[in-house]
Amino acid sequence: MRLILAALLLTGEGCRYYSTTGRLPAHIKTVYIPTFENDTAEFYLPQLITDQVTERFLSEGNLRLGESESADAALIGRVRRYYEEAETYGRGEALNVSGRRVTIVLEVEFDDRVEGKTLFQNRNFSRWVVYEPDKEAEQDAAIRVVTLLADDLISSILQQW
Repeated sequence: MRLILAALLLTGEGCRYYSTTGRLPAHIKTVYIPTFENDTAEFYLPQLITDQVTERFLSEGNLRLGESESADAALIGRVRRYYEEAETYGRGEALNVSGRRVTIVLEVEFDDRVEGKTLFQNRNFSRWVVYEPDKEAEQDAAIRVVTLLADDLISSILQQW
């Protein structure tokens, strides 16, 4: 029992000091993040995604925003697809959709401009959520997807396996 307790305490201590600091090359201090381009009809998505990603990158990555020409790194993105489709069906004689899925697909690239290297690239970075149309608006579900995308994108860029 004491051995298990000691292991749990040590595990907890290790997690307490987890940080993403130092995950990027030391020379990267500034990042340029232009507004994501948009291949969809959802006009509000590019700015919303850019704002969420920028906020998380600055807080998690300990970076400052840089200008287009002088930044040490750049995160370039495009909203490639947005779709909403039936996910779950209720019971009964009539076709009854009880849940719908909102999916957003991004193309993203994070470049080290100092060394001229691409550090992260994904042409199909996607996340989705299921929502109930009678309880939540589609746009609110899309905002939840954007939050997931921003969190997961920053984690993917900053993590080292």
